[in-house]
Amino acid sequence: MKLFLILILLAISAPLLAQSPVESQMYAKMDQAAELMEQGKYEEANEVYLYVLKHMTALPSDLAFYFGKNSYHLDKYKQSINWLNKYIQLKGTQGRFYDEAVKYLQYSEEEYLKIAQQNTADLKSDLSGEDYDCGGLEKMICPVCRGQGVVIKQGPFDLIYKTCPYSAGEPYLTCEEYNLFMKGQLEPKDSN
Repeated sequence: MKLFLILILLAISAPLLAQSPVESQMYAKMDQAAELMEQGKYEEANEVYLYVLKHMTALPSDLAFYFGKNSYHLDKYKQSINWLNKYIQLKGTQGRFYDEAVKYLQYSEEEYLKIAQQNTADLKSDLSGEDYDCGGLEKMICPVCRGQGVVIKQGPFDLIYKTCPYSAGEPYLTCEEYNLFMKGQLEPKDSN
């Protein structure tokens, strides 16, 4: 009977004994960071999470959730998406934080999409905005043929030369044509 009790105690305490003092310290830091995050101290929590990430050899799946959630609050949406997805991959639907992870993943994806759409709108605005200043020059080197008048491509056996569809064999575009090309509005000329 004593032997049986000793074996049970060893079985229960084995995981605790297997954990090194450094790992125990990292788990304590992870808990500290989670508490900071719950208090709204996201920057401080981030520093602690980064420390834990740097010093732990085997990262617990809960850390992926905590770091992903905290990244959302720091407006690091792509990072949040990556870590929350990692948590869901590791734990599946049975994870302790599954519902919250899905919620924050959705928030992060929505915010990331808004930023991507805004960046696209800004780029379109930049492209359709003011004309390029040609610096008083009437002609600009054609960006397609690079001033050669022909476009050279490697064929199956030899090089293939085609008249540049935008400059019609000339090395230059007018300043007006150049601006239209840069905005994506210059139509290729008929090269027949």
